[in-house]
Amino acid sequence: MENLDNTLLEMREQMRQLKEKLDDQKIVNERIMRKSCTQTINHLRFKSNLPYVFGVLAILLSPYFLQIGMSMSFVIFTDVMMLVCIVATYFTNLHIPRMDADLVTATEELRKYKKIHAEWLKIALPMLAIWVGLAIWDAVRNLQLSGQELYGMIAGLSVGVIVGTLIGLKIRRDQMNAADELLAQLKDLKETD
Repeated sequence: MENLDNTLLEMREQMRQLKEKLDDQKIVNERIMRKSCTQTINHLRFKSNLPYVFGVLAILLSPYFLQIGMSMSFVIFTDVMMLVCIVATYFTNLHIPRMDADLVTATEELRKYKKIHAEWLKIALPMLAIWVGLAIWDAVRNLQLSGQELYGMIAGLSVGVIVGTLIGLKIRRDQMNAADELLAQLKDLKETD
């Protein structure tokens, strides 16, 4: 009987030690997952801050339109459009979660970020089309270009818009991939809690 009691006590002690090891392992795994989430958030923040750089650069370069003969109203429209983009980027980026938030809130914020991003595309692409139309209209009206010069300007503008759009769409795709990766990580982290 005493032998059985000793065996039972040993088994309880082993179970307690095993439980401690599993709890320690869970804590280590959670730390690793949170660190991974933080790295993904930092990558998302970096990609999400790039539009600020391009917007400010466009505003700083817009006076050069005046030097080539474009109208002041076109330059003002360009600057206002860039400011709208910068403000929209700011409000969108407010929904990039912080890892000190609870996981449910972080997930909700990230979903809002993705939704706003999708809705913004419905505004940005028509705005870009209007800007291109105004640029061509303003150039035809103000620059007194010959037919060949006008075609060259339209070709250059078209190439610039296409390259800029492709760069913007790549940045957007990278942002959405990072957001999707982060959502998956947050789901895994919730499951470990």
